[in-house]
Amino acid sequence: MAEPAADPAADRPVDLPPAFHPDPSFRGFLRNLPLPAIIPALALIAGCGLSMLAMLQSERLLTREEEHRFATRVEEIHGQLADRLQVYQQVARSAASLAMTFPDLHWTQWNRFVEALDMPGRYPGIISVAYARAVPAARSGELVAAMRAAGLTNFRIWPESAGAERVVTIFAAPVDEANVRAIGFDMMSEATRRSTIERARDSGDPAATRAITLKIDEAAGAKPAFILFQATYRGDPQPPSLEARQASFTGVVLVPVRIGPLVDGLIDEKRPDAGIEIYDVPPAEAEFPLYRSRRPLETTASISLMRELPVGGRVWTVRYDSLPDGVLSAHDWVPGALLAGGIALSIALSLILRMMLATHSRAVELAGEMTASLRLQEAERQQLFTQAPLGIALISTDGLLKDCNPAFASAAGLMREEMPGTDLRLRFGDQASVFALEAALQGESGKLESDQPLVLGGRRSHFSLHFQPVTLAGELKFVLAFAEDIGEKRRAEQHIQYLAHFDALTGLPNRVLLFDRIAQALREARREGSKVAVLFIDLDRFKVINDSLGHSFGDEVLRSVARRLQAGLRESDTVGRLGGDEFLIVLRRVIEPEDAARVAEKVVAHLASPFTVGGQNFVVTPSIGISLYPDDADDPEGLIRCADIAMYHAKENGRNGFRFVTKEMGARSRERMDLEGSLRDAIREGQLFLVYQPQVDTLTGRIVGLEALIRWRHPEEGLILPGRFLPVAEETGLVLAMGDWVLFEACAQIRRWRARFDLSVPVAVNVSGAQFRDGQLPAKVARALDANGLSGPELEVEVTESTLIDDVESAAATLGALKQRGVLIALDDFGTGYSSLSYLHRLPIDKLKIDRSFIHDLSTGASDASVPRAIVGLGRSLGLSVIAEGVETQEQLQLLRDLSCESYQGFLFSRPVPAEEVERLLARQGAAQPVAVE
Repeated sequence: MAEPAADPAADRPVDLPPAFHPDPSFRGFLRNLPLPAIIPALALIAGCGLSMLAMLQSERLLTREEEHRFATRVEEIHGQLADRLQVYQQVARSAASLAMTFPDLHWTQWNRFVEALDMPGRYPGIISVAYARAVPAARSGELVAAMRAAGLTNFRIWPESAGAERVVTIFAAPVDEANVRAIGFDMMSEATRRSTIERARDSGDPAATRAITLKIDEAAGAKPAFILFQATYRGDPQPPSLEARQASFTGVVLVPVRIGPLVDGLIDEKRPDAGIEIYDVPPAEAEFPLYRSRRPLETTASISLMRELPVGGRVWTVRYDSLPDGVLSAHDWVPGALLAGGIALSIALSLILRMMLATHSRAVELAGEMTASLRLQEAERQQLFTQAPLGIALISTDGLLKDCNPAFASAAGLMREEMPGTDLRLRFGDQASVFALEAALQGESGKLESDQPLVLGGRRSHFSLHFQPVTLAGELKFVLAFAEDIGEKRRAEQHIQYLAHFDALTGLPNRVLLFDRIAQALREARREGSKVAVLFIDLDRFKVINDSLGHSFGDEVLRSVARRLQAGLRESDTVGRLGGDEFLIVLRRVIEPEDAARVAEKVVAHLASPFTVGGQNFVVTPSIGISLYPDDADDPEGLIRCADIAMYHAKENGRNGFRFVTKEMGARSRERMDLEGSLRDAIREGQLFLVYQPQVDTLTGRIVGLEALIRWRHPEEGLILPGRFLPVAEETGLVLAMGDWVLFEACAQIRRWRARFDLSVPVAVNVSGAQFRDGQLPAKVARALDANGLSGPELEVEVTESTLIDDVESAAATLGALKQRGVLIALDDFGTGYSSLSYLHRLPIDKLKIDRSFIHDLSTGASDASVPRAIVGLGRSLGLSVIAEGVETQEQLQLLRDLSCESYQGFLFSRPVPAEEVERLLARQGAAQPVAVE
């Protein structure tokens, strides 16, 4: 085989790139450069590069800070907007509660209720609060006739065409020309309103329409608005099922809200820092927003955030735009300043490099100081962790306890040293705590309360737990667990709850709980067709025991009687104390009256055995009155009243026995009718007058207030005390006229004292439940003050707990109106059966009055002072002053001083005295200064 021909190019030399050989002159130049010249040049180049990086980094950080600040501002505005909507929904619920509670509500009462809301000041955007009643179309004429009979002579339903069901506006307040036009409008005639009403009816919760133009705005032009509907029902405020809600639907409360005023005020219109746009559909589907806040022309949002907002079952989309405020911000000048500063520093650095060796020792010293500072900060953080009163635990992502402070170990009841490494998912005492920890390990914070041991093997109490996951860059690092022992707080609340339903002296159910038990027994009797018996027990001549042996002795007798009354009763029966020496027994499932008679005989037999109290033996006999349901009455109050009449008849027939109520016992009621007629004459003829009892500082003995008390001077019988005529006045409604007279007479007396003396203490007047519920009390107080030239703080209004607890929401509104006028508010008879933190913190109260029944216990020893001590402590914690009434001995006064009670009133200082005697007391005590009268 022939070989290939040789490549002629193979013999030629390969061309290589020329090797780099630095110019000997350049190398020499570098070698000849001094080191101090090279280092500053390199430092200058590096400094310029770092300055550029710093500028870029500062721009990123400032942008991030601006986004965070704007996000915080958005959350603030969004939270305020959501809070407003929640409050507006609560207005709808409150109005619905009023309509359900009073089905026969008159339109004038509705107007007063709405006017008391002060909507322009407190609820911007709400046009009115209206009520639309549901009525079948066939019965529309009945509704028209009823409304015209109620005073709306021009009432008509429009439009005239209607479906099977109509929901017709019958109330709209405040009353103005625009709102009056809406009266009679059939809400079901318009599709948007109809669908929203049906949604509100079926859900039982407030429902909102889409953005609409209100009927009152159709003539004036479109103003974006929506309507909140809250359904009302017959009977149960919240029927349990959809069918029940549809069956018992009676109408809707509608609250029209203009969106503009609702949002206005959330941002400063003069210098807006954020723009707001609201959509009730996704923004991409909307042609125009429902609302757009004012903003400077030709402004561009640098940041935009979208938030969802639930409104009555609908979801709004709110867009927030960041707007420039026109002020030079850090973002405008910091990056350039950093670049310029960096270059300047680089130049300066090149000049000071030669000083580095000289300053090296100083740099080392500074580094040491910084290390010490860091160690101090770490020690302070550790000290804060270990000494915090709140229990804190660090839990790793695998559920193991990494560390805890002494407070957490103390709450658990274990040694801190044995806690680390514990798997809390296996050691928590409450399974709910395990679930909460599992959720926290998944990134969800949670709070709960537990009455189980915090950790198995530890002590048991009531704990409040909070689990907070801690993340970094979206990754869970650990979970913080906070534990607080709230056992003492729970026990205090339980004690207050006990005081609200049980008698403090005997431990028996009090009047509130007795009324509830009777009501339960009546419901049971109606279902089963049985009877209920009420036994009213009054101890014969018990006043003799108190007067001769003292109140402490009498209290022990009452406790002994209570124990005997409880013996022998069935578990389903109830024995309670109404007050004083009056007891009540409620018997369920009574077949014949003889069953109640046998129980009464047993009570007489049990009390027939001598009592031994304080080394003395004596017998207490009872007088018992018996009433039966349904023979004598069909409600708790009626049964107690009938049993009370029968009890007095038993006393009149020799005591130590029992009587059933009979029609012949109505003679006593006739006497009360005579007393009522005389009382009407007394009010008309000016037979009533006021006396005043001083209220005194427990430490200084100075007069700090006066209480006005009413008296009756009968032309034939002489002086009649309130205990006799006030119950008649309350039953007949005369207490309203009497209360108005007392209010105006007390204010007139204050004016006279201010003219003669520089009066510096308030005068208190008692307000009855009827006056308080009348709805006119704030207006009457304002008229009395204005008529006598008083500003308000000169007058103090005393209200009993029983008056406030009937309707806390309405009571809060009335008391708020009084406080706006400047009047002081005192809570009378505090501690007698209603005291509750659930309403005390909601009402604008200035003073608590300890009921006189607790003051009698103070002289028996420290254990009997627990209730006054609790009331004083409660008043101090709520920032209220506390006064005790019924103080009769120096021993009681000294114990009140030991309890830090601020003031007292009672016979120890002075009985109630006429105005002339008050002036002498004031002058002697220095509580009033003479003023020259021309």
